Amino acid sequence: MLLFDFMSRTADTGQLEGVDDLPRTAVVFTGAYDRIDLGLELLASNRLDHLLITGANRTSGLIPTRFPQLFDPSSQQTRQIESRHIVLAPDAHSTIENALETACWLDTKPDTDAVALITSRRHMARASVALQHAIGPVDIVRVISDQSKVYDKSQLDLDEFTKFVGTWIITLLPRSLWPASELTICSED
Repeated sequence: MLLFDFMSRTADTGQLEGVDDLPRTAVVFTGAYDRIDLGLELLASNRLDHLLITGANRTSGLIPTRFPQLFDPSSQQTRQIESRHIVLAPDAHSTIENALETACWLDTKPDTDAVALITSRRHMARASVALQHAIGPVDIVRVISDQSKVYDKSQLDLDEFTKFVGTWIITLLPRSLWPASELTICSED
């Protein structure tokens, strides 16, 4: 059962251009700049209204104060950062903390019934299961940031599968038992 779930979460979700019903709210789990680039591109093309970039910190290589030098945001995107339509959440250092940071952010958006999760194919299985268990009934649309990379469905990534199983088990526990540090976005008013 877990193997099937892992494989289905890693499977091709279709070309992004074909996703007509993309939610207006998205989250990027940091780890690679192509994820952030895709989120910013979707925002610039008016396919998104809100974008959370979780784990924007030194560990991920994305220090919020260096965001302008790294991504050269347009003046519109700069205004979106100032108006909190783009949020750089700095505290997550793991996939589980990314999910918790997202859950806290979504708590401030109670009308959100779906969210797009933007991450790499390799990371998608554990990221989507952590997010699913953190946010509950909110639908998740998986958006793979590295679709152009060759993907062999017949080859199992044992390292990622092991992390997926661990994430699955941990996130079945009550949230208070998840291994996570204090996340400032969770204590903001």
